Amino acid sequence: MNTFQIQYQQQDLQVTEQENDHFTVDLPEGKIYLLLKQDNEGANHWFEDGKDKETEKSKAVGLAIERYLNNKQ
Repeated sequence: MNTFQIQYQQQDLQVTEQENDHFTVDLPEGKIYLLLKQDNEGANHWFEDGKDKETEKSKAVGLAIERYLNNKQ
């Protein structure tokens, strides 16, 4: 497991990469579990665990995770 910090709405959030494409994010209101999926055109989509579509929050947090991971490389 890899743990790191991201910026979201001017706050530092702790993120734990559980396994490939699965992340736990500690938000002030509680933990959320995000799953990264790619569509058939290669675009990334971020889903909260158990939900069947991307939300504004999951997309924004997911993009912050992507920025961190891309800068790490």
